[in-house]
Amino acid sequence: MKKISICLAVLVMFGCFCFSQETSSSNEKIVLSVESAAEMAMQNNLSIQRQNLSLEQLKKKSTYSWNSVSPSLSASGSYGINLENDSTNWSISGSARLNFTPALFTSIKAAKLNYESGLTNFEDTKKTIEVNVRKAFFSLLLTKETLTLQNRNLETARQRYTSNRDKYKRGQLSELDMLNSQYAYESLKPAVESATINYENSVATFKQLLGIPQETELELKGELADYVPSKEIKVTYNPDDLPTVKKINAQIESAKNSLLATRFTAYAPAFNASYSFGKGASSMMPDQINTTQSISLGFSLPLDGYLPWTNGALNIDAQKANLKDLELQLDNEKVNAKISVDKAIKSIKQAQSQLDLLKTNVELAKKTYDMTLAAYNHGTRDLLVLKNASDALFSARTNLQTQMYTLISLELDLENTLGLPFGSLGK
Repeated sequence: MKKISICLAVLVMFGCFCFSQETSSSNEKIVLSVESAAEMAMQNNLSIQRQNLSLEQLKKKSTYSWNSVSPSLSASGSYGINLENDSTNWSISGSARLNFTPALFTSIKAAKLNYESGLTNFEDTKKTIEVNVRKAFFSLLLTKETLTLQNRNLETARQRYTSNRDKYKRGQLSELDMLNSQYAYESLKPAVESATINYENSVATFKQLLGIPQETELELKGELADYVPSKEIKVTYNPDDLPTVKKINAQIESAKNSLLATRFTAYAPAFNASYSFGKGASSMMPDQINTTQSISLGFSLPLDGYLPWTNGALNIDAQKANLKDLELQLDNEKVNAKISVDKAIKSIKQAQSQLDLLKTNVELAKKTYDMTLAAYNHGTRDLLVLKNASDALFSARTNLQTQMYTLISLELDLENTLGLPFGSLGK
């Protein structure tokens, strides 16, 4: 009995330890920079994992794309009993057949091109996820910093109300001014509460994007100012190296291969070879085993493709038109890409110029607020003037933070367009 009690005690202690470990892991706190957030998404994001599975299948098809030239093998056997005379008979047979058409080369190349296209799509998925993660990270920083400003405003309003309430009790302030300061304080609470809920909802969406449990506690490192491009953006690029141009070039290669495959189907001969072997015997003639062997060679040549109204000829014309359309799309995409890059650079320059103006606005708004606060404390300015100055300072700071986020997002979009590593411009 004593041994049982000891065992139960050990089990209880072990269970408590396990529960403690599970609780602590579910409440794990992770400190993330934008780089570590991107790395985590690359490892855990479900869209990337699904795309990777598709890529593995395309890789296998490319590796074994020659399998159509592999011979077709078959074997069979039989054993029978004649119920009238109790005689038996048996037979075995096998055959090998090999087919060959010039389309084999285009099918091998098509599998290779499909795999390369899958690689491109996989990289596009990763880039899309990464840019979304980075933008979500910076959006959270913006929301967090805006929330911090709102809480600071709320605390300032609370302190002002507390001070005015004390002054009212001492008879140094009218009841109207005290009530106005109380209203100014209370009216800020709903906005702060709403901003807090929005931030929590954004964090939940961000966790889903990273592929981590919702119970995980997150802490974001840095401020928006740390990620703002520090110098003028200058880029040099070759249009042929842009991701969108590369994608159309890959489509053109695939269209050329499809056209060649269609021509092979319409014009090229097909060859086949087969070998068969068989043995058989009957109990009525036990010393006689029948053996059969045969080899056959053949070829076929399609003639429909030489007639302009047949499906073969029409398919060739359709493939030619598709190829021409893709070539026109390529020319158009090169022009569009240049225009997009030029527009993006101009937008970044404009955003940088506006950012400098907004920094000056914050300095002026801060100086105005400080002077107004001093005048209010001396009784030469009323509460409304002070509140207007406070609102102007909050608006200036919020506009500055928003412009920082806009500038960072523009930089990310340009890097994505150019196919550059994120965070490489403006350094």
